[in-house]
Amino acid sequence: MRLAPREELAAAARVAPLLRAAGTLSRWAAEHNAEYRANRDVSDVTDAALPDLSPAAARAASEAVELTIEEISAAWRVVQSSWPAHAAGPKPVDQVLSSEEPETVLGAWDAALAAILDAEELDGLATALYTVGGPVRIDALFDAYTAAAGDGRPWPAEPGSRPVRAGAEEASALSAALEMLADLAVVELDADDAAGGLTVALSPLGIWGVHRRLRAQGWHVPVLGGASRDGAVGLLITLAGCDAEDGEAEITSWLTARTDGQAATELISAAAEGSPGLRGAAFAVLDRIGPAAAEVVRGALAEPQLRAHAAVWLHEHGEDADLRPEDRTWLLVDLGVGLLEEADPRDVVAELLPEVAPEAQAEIVAGLWQVEHPGVIGLLTALSDYHPDPAVARSARKASFKARSPGAAGPPGTP
Repeated sequence: MRLAPREELAAAARVAPLLRAAGTLSRWAAEHNAEYRANRDVSDVTDAALPDLSPAAARAASEAVELTIEEISAAWRVVQSSWPAHAAGPKPVDQVLSSEEPETVLGAWDAALAAILDAEELDGLATALYTVGGPVRIDALFDAYTAAAGDGRPWPAEPGSRPVRAGAEEASALSAALEMLADLAVVELDADDAAGGLTVALSPLGIWGVHRRLRAQGWHVPVLGGASRDGAVGLLITLAGCDAEDGEAEITSWLTARTDGQAATELISAAAEGSPGLRGAAFAVLDRIGPAAAEVVRGALAEPQLRAHAAVWLHEHGEDADLRPEDRTWLLVDLGVGLLEEADPRDVVAELLPEVAPEAQAEIVAGLWQVEHPGVIGLLTALSDYHPDPAVARSARKASFKARSPGAAGPPGTP
């Protein structure tokens, strides 16, 4: 999933019909505050927890603000969701909607979402739509909902919850629930001529809200579009799950939010503390910064795990650096080990030395046992098991045996 910018989300929340109806209803309730206090049959807004509207109050509100009783009921739940403890009257939701602070608006909308999902037992339905990740036909919604769990039950199952059934006996209830979610801008309903029916999908605002709920429930739900607010480690982890196009967008967004110096410093820090895969990704992002990162990268020459990366990076960017043959060999191992963190060993073997002749590959691999790197044996094992050239595979097996031998170590000065 990709999260939209906060400003866009807040703009969508401000015009959500249900939130606007709640603003209108909260104004009406505030104007009739004295009547509430005098007549408990209507309501008592001096309570710390705002009670439900009585039938008389609901009818009066319906006539005054020209909303149906059902709309009044849903809007009042939203008003209740924003009710502050020990308040003297309903909080004016309309003032929240006019706030210039996106977080204020989104906070009110998020509270409204929780109130509606919990009251209508729609949490599992919203989660299923999030899991599907795209439009689904309404007549197939129940199938998508149950398939999200894989065993025919709602996912995630809440204590006491019941599934929203899309059978004939509850089609009307499901339709009403979807309309309510659409009024809160949680879902988007659309006619799909090709599919031959109505479809439903989470809106960008709905994706943001359901994502927050799943995170709060303990689910690991990585998203795109949020890396600019994270540190370098967050960016690099996000990139591991991106395709090339999304990765470029994430990097651009992240770099735009920082000066070149800040970005380079964060990336070097992440590389120093991270795995081989993160190190390689960090220096790849540093390529996007270019010469402006040179001073920070030069400082990394003093770090044993970063020295080879930094020396090669400086050399490739036209900077003076003491680049030794063992630096290139150590870097080859580190990059190979980093690739093994995520990729199939067969693919790693194919990508490691793609332009080097097999005879030269065998010679290079034969000397890798001398490299002091914690992942060298794993890389040599992958080469011996999966390299298509018998001579290279044989060199990798011999080198792996030497690396496992007691006292095996790299030559003095090896990174």
